[in-house]
Amino acid sequence: MFEKELDEEQYEAVTKSQGKTLVIAGPGSGKTRVITYKIAYLINSGVKPQEIMLVTFTKAAAKEMLQRAKIVSKSNLEGITAGTFHHVCNLFLRRYGSTIGLKPNFTILDSEDAKDLMESIRSQLIPKSERKTVPTAKQLLSIYSYMNNTLSSLKEAITRYNPRFLEQEHTIEQILIKYQQEKQAQNSVDYDDLLIHTLHILSTSKSIRLRESERYKWILVDEFQDTNIVQFKIVELLSTVHKNLIVVGDDAQSIYSFRGARFENVLDFQKEAETFKIQTNYRSSQEIVNFINEMLPKKSIKKTLCAKRSTGIKPFLVQVFDHYDEADFVANEIVNFQHNGISLNDIAVLYRAHAHSLELQLELSKHNIPFKLYSGLRFTETAHVKDCMAFLKTTVNPEEKISWIRLLKLVNGIGNIKANNYAEEISKIGYSALDKIKEKSSDFKKLRETIKNTLTVENPGERIKIFYIDFYHKKMEEKFEDYKDRREDIERLIEMASFYKNTENFIGDILISESYEMRNEDNEKEKVTLTTIHQAKGLEWKVVFILSVNPGDFPHIMSLRENNIDEEERLFYVAITRAKDYLYIIHSIGGSSRIFYGNDYLIRRGKSFIDEIPFHLVEHLEYGVEK
Repeated sequence: MFEKELDEEQYEAVTKSQGKTLVIAGPGSGKTRVITYKIAYLINSGVKPQEIMLVTFTKAAAKEMLQRAKIVSKSNLEGITAGTFHHVCNLFLRRYGSTIGLKPNFTILDSEDAKDLMESIRSQLIPKSERKTVPTAKQLLSIYSYMNNTLSSLKEAITRYNPRFLEQEHTIEQILIKYQQEKQAQNSVDYDDLLIHTLHILSTSKSIRLRESERYKWILVDEFQDTNIVQFKIVELLSTVHKNLIVVGDDAQSIYSFRGARFENVLDFQKEAETFKIQTNYRSSQEIVNFINEMLPKKSIKKTLCAKRSTGIKPFLVQVFDHYDEADFVANEIVNFQHNGISLNDIAVLYRAHAHSLELQLELSKHNIPFKLYSGLRFTETAHVKDCMAFLKTTVNPEEKISWIRLLKLVNGIGNIKANNYAEEISKIGYSALDKIKEKSSDFKKLRETIKNTLTVENPGERIKIFYIDFYHKKMEEKFEDYKDRREDIERLIEMASFYKNTENFIGDILISESYEMRNEDNEKEKVTLTTIHQAKGLEWKVVFILSVNPGDFPHIMSLRENNIDEEERLFYVAITRAKDYLYIIHSIGGSSRIFYGNDYLIRRGKSFIDEIPFHLVEHLEYGVEK
């Protein structure tokens, strides 16, 4: 049965898996098919749907698997428990929440609700004068969530998030205690509570644990490499009686440690489980699969993919001079693919950090190539870039009130009314009005000095750099939870601006690119995908470009500094396995420094993925290196 529908490895995993089972599913090998057919196999073997639990990481994945399993098993699967960890835990707490003081009609706080509650508590406990030194509500929730999902201490969570908040540990603890108390008083839970409360009940109540694990004869878990320690413990406890726990995943594709995922869960589970490997790759050409096999992360379970497709074209290793040549090369190649009949929808550009896409965004706009961003807002739409551009505009045109208003509102104590009044005054008489404004705050004085200091500086990159170092970097830390990522954007902005001799030309180029973006926004059906590797996981394209594969960019400089490149290797593996037909890996031999990581000017040092690529497995190209 099913022999015709499954390859040999898939068939073995479906028909022979029982007890504790680990299915290592290589990229493009059909893991969804294995889970789907395993459910159908169980049903056809007499297992009732209500005796099966399927846990996935997205609602869509659960829905897709169930639809396929219904067709294959010819059953409506009524009674099966299927969904995300949070969904399954919600069902569990509806049954047993009363044991920890939850009423059956408890409500779930979504992310915005949780933030509002945390903000309310923060405001109650912290005097207004001290709030700037305490994490924002969003930051507090990030610390709280990491602590819950990793079962780590508050100190460990703060250190991981931002060590500068360690001096506020006691204050943070008081806020979090009050947050917990308030949720209990309101008979509500947040998303993390769904997992934590479930684990607590299963761990402390033997009768409930036995009752629930008796109910589920088979538990299947998808994307096991993305589970955190809490999720791992929950499914282990739920499989106490029958011990049929089948987990499917690939430790080499575990890339979410920042939110608590542990690739070690796979390695730990393997010690006591039977292991099946499905290694036939149905996605990529033979040449790309050959390359993938050589780039398997060092700390991962050994696997050798076998290509099902016929031969194609070797991956391209492209050497460029800098980020501008990189952007130019990619844009031109995309135009060539278009001319050869490949849809823009089949083309993706991947990168380690959103900042790496900035030059390409502008270049694609100049070429009139429409694109969609999975990694964030368009460069020119982000608040921090708009702040820097507003500053630049005020240094060129003191009459433009809109930019003055935006800039002045960055100053502590200046709101809409004051900003409008001051902007009106400056636009009438120019920079001399800055000395007449009666604002006593040191914040305003610092901004005034910064503006004056940059008026005589010709280079726009240098102007932004002075603005950032002297004034804006502190504002970014206050204003944005993800200020570290935004800092990389500003590095790129400075780097881009540094190539211009005067500020007017730079502003003009940026704004012209922005107008192209707006014009193409809704009129084109086909679009190139621009995305971080994290958000590309699970997706595939005919053509894939990987940008900035340079030490400091990818692997990321923080990973190099901490000598923690295991996850960077897994990220690179995920990136190269997205390509079906054409794969481009691009690195540069020039370019400028990362100026805000402790003035570390030598970014071309440390581990390089390029050095580990076997020469014969790629086609070597050079572009723009004559500079």
